[in-house]
Amino acid sequence: MKKTLSFFLKLAVSAGLLFYLFRHTDFRLLWQSFKQIKLSWFWLAVLFFFAFQLLSTYRWYKIAETLGFKKGYLFFVRVYFIGVYFNTFLPGLLGGDIVRVFYLVKEGAAKSVASFSVLYDRGFGLLGALFLLIVFLPLEGAFLPPLAQRGLLFLSVAILAAVLVVVLFSRPLREKIGHELFQNLTAVAPPANFAKLFILGLLVQVFYNVHVYFLGLSLGLSLTWPKYFLIIPLMGILASLPVSLGGFGIREGTLSYFLQLLGYPKELGIALGFLIYGVMLLGGIIGGILYLTGPRGLKGSPNG
Repeated sequence: MKKTLSFFLKLAVSAGLLFYLFRHTDFRLLWQSFKQIKLSWFWLAVLFFFAFQLLSTYRWYKIAETLGFKKGYLFFVRVYFIGVYFNTFLPGLLGGDIVRVFYLVKEGAAKSVASFSVLYDRGFGLLGALFLLIVFLPLEGAFLPPLAQRGLLFLSVAILAAVLVVVLFSRPLREKIGHELFQNLTAVAPPANFAKLFILGLLVQVFYNVHVYFLGLSLGLSLTWPKYFLIIPLMGILASLPVSLGGFGIREGTLSYFLQLLGYPKELGIALGFLIYGVMLLGGIIGGILYLTGPRGLKGSPNG
């Protein structure tokens, strides 16, 4: 019942946001944007998208290894893309993160290790995005309302500082609180290991932003790449919140808002949002094929 209610609430949020956007959209301009796509830039964006996915998989693979679950990298690639399939083609019905946990447990990982490997994977992605915001908000954020610029910068610094404090004191926190979160955190907390995973998280964000930059070029957007390194982390954080179906509406609305502030028509923001999701579908198709044709060890339903 809760899952069904959650699905319909997310559907309502996405539908409401898209309806609001489309109500004032010039569909001729939107269609013209798609008709003028430069395929050379588009396919370069696709290349960087898959590089970003493989690097993201490697980050998850190293986190799971650090937590004590060892399996070949290709296993993680397969499971990761199966998760992308569930996220893109069945948004809101069964999250890709749940699917990833299911397959790790199926292969012998403890539930806590499987769950925290995915949680920390998401966490290092968030840290990478926040670091980019800290760098690019002062450099490229003048187009934002001053209060929003200062607030986002303060929040990003505060979250990163809080994480560093928790990491530095993870061992005494584990001894005092004893929660599984801190038991697993001590495995990734040593400075050298944490720095390596943090750098991987940052590189994943860089590759993702570059792929969106190339998608923008395919649409004829003349936006400089540093602007993407501010806009896209913000879009990614908002779109990843569990309040919509696959980020629909939030992704397109965020891009439209920022591009309008920069003097572009909002239709380009909507087109860019749809292109981002369209490229994700390519990864989802690969994941669907792997899900349907995978070896016996990967077969089975995450629902059961």
